[in-house]
Amino acid sequence: MNQRTQETGDLPPGFSIVTVSWNNAHTIADTARSVVNQQGVTFEHIVKDAGSTDGTVEAAMAINPAIRAEVSKDAGIYDAMNQGYALAQGDVVAFLNSDDYFAHGDVLAAVKARFDETGCDIVYGDIQIIDEAGTVLRHWVGDGPKRGSLNGKQLPHPAVFVRREHLEKLGLPFDASYRISADVKQQLLLVETMGLWAEHVPQTLTIMRSGGESSASARAVFKGWQECARAYHEVHNSWGWGFVARKFLAKLPHIRSRRNPDEGTGS
Repeated sequence: MNQRTQETGDLPPGFSIVTVSWNNAHTIADTARSVVNQQGVTFEHIVKDAGSTDGTVEAAMAINPAIRAEVSKDAGIYDAMNQGYALAQGDVVAFLNSDDYFAHGDVLAAVKARFDETGCDIVYGDIQIIDEAGTVLRHWVGDGPKRGSLNGKQLPHPAVFVRREHLEKLGLPFDASYRISADVKQQLLLVETMGLWAEHVPQTLTIMRSGGESSASARAVFKGWQECARAYHEVHNSWGWGFVARKFLAKLPHIRSRRNPDEGTGS
């Protein structure tokens, strides 16, 4: 990756950070600020908005006028992510939701260092999930997938960084027919089908606000499990509920981590 800053030069940036949004003016300023404050790397921030009426895009660009904003209709969050990705020019792509933000100003530098040190294909870090008051509800701490296998787990999507050359091999990064778990299918394809090498940065990279689509209700949680099973079946042509069971068992340590936010393992 090159060392150009956001504001200088015409070479492709090292990172493309893609944020999709719809009426998130109350949170996207934190997202935009956390990106524009990144130090020591080159990056672009793409905001793909579905047509917000609350000033979401304006709130983001007030923080960072260099944001590349695209306002257009989409068929849901994964279609929106695909549309945002189509604008990406960086060597590495990450998807940062409009109610999440990077934990500190050296996140991208830490990720770049891991790519440079190892030559790996994917870098991921830890995440914290917070409530509206900023209290940490859960601390996701990665322990690393096996080479060529997710080991029944899932990488924390908001803290995953993938070389764009590998996403290009998928055609589009996400299967937009999914509503909740297209990121699981993507990771199965990248890690278990393509055999990509994922490296962990042992620090919190992303802060997530609770209340996302996948946990909005018991029905949504079950829908997520169904989609995980479907993803495994579509990727491996094999029964997917065994993968779901392993994924569920991997989540159990988080029950304890809700009481002690400094503990937890990947799921």
